[in-house]
Amino acid sequence: MKIASPLIALVSLVAIACGGAATTASPTPAPTATPTQTTAIAVPTAAAGSATWTVSNASKVTVKVREQLVGVNLPSDAVLTATGGTGSFTVNPDGSFTADSKVTFELSTLSSDQRDRDNFVKQDTLQVRQFPTATFVPTQATGLVLPMTANSDLKFTLAGKMTIHGVTKDVTFDVVATREGTQLKATATATPTWKFGDFGMRAPAVPFRVVSVNDEIRVVVELVATGAGA
Repeated sequence: MKIASPLIALVSLVAIACGGAATTASPTPAPTATPTQTTAIAVPTAAAGSATWTVSNASKVTVKVREQLVGVNLPSDAVLTATGGTGSFTVNPDGSFTADSKVTFELSTLSSDQRDRDNFVKQDTLQVRQFPTATFVPTQATGLVLPMTANSDLKFTLAGKMTIHGVTKDVTFDVVATREGTQLKATATATPTWKFGDFGMRAPAVPFRVVSVNDEIRVVVELVATGAGA
C-alpha cells in the first residue's frame, strides 16, 4: 500500500495539471430538430385530366333592362351587347377551375339601337373610363360531366366572381353548352338576375326621355372557346 500511494498521488497531480479531475467522457447528445411550421395555401391548380380553353373574340354578352320611355305607351327592353371576349379557363375533373381562369369583356363595346342610350350608360352608369372591363372568374361547375366527349351537349350550373364598376360579386349562371371537336359553345344565363346596386351603380335616369327603368339586369353570355383536344 505504501508503494501504491505515491503512484496514486502522481496520477492525481497529472489530472489536476491537465485541467481537473479525471472523468469519463459522455457523448454530447445530438441537437433535436425542431419541426418548421408552414401554412399551406390552397390555390386551385391544373389537375390530371384538366382541360384548358381559350376564349374567342366571337363571344358576346347581352344585357336587357326593362324601361318606359317618354311618349311610348308600353314598356320595352333596352338591349345592349358587348362583344370581343378575351381570356382562358382551365376546368379540372372535379369541376373546379385554376386560379388563373378569367373571362373579360371591354365595356366600351356596349351598343344598342340608340347611340344616346349607349353613351349615357357607358359614361354615367358604368363609368367605363374608370372601370373599362367586366371580368368573370369561374370557380366551380356543378353538374358538368367530365371529361367532355368530342361531341356532347352539356347542362350545368357555373359559379364564380363577377367584377363590374370596381365591385366584385358572387354570381351563378345556368349553362347550356355544346362541344364539337375542339370548339365549345355555351349560353350562360345569370340566375338570379342582378340589380344595379349589386355593383355600386344607380339605375339610369334621363329626364324628359325615360319615365322609369326597372332595377333588374338580365344577362346572357354567349361564349365561344377553343383549345382542348378531343
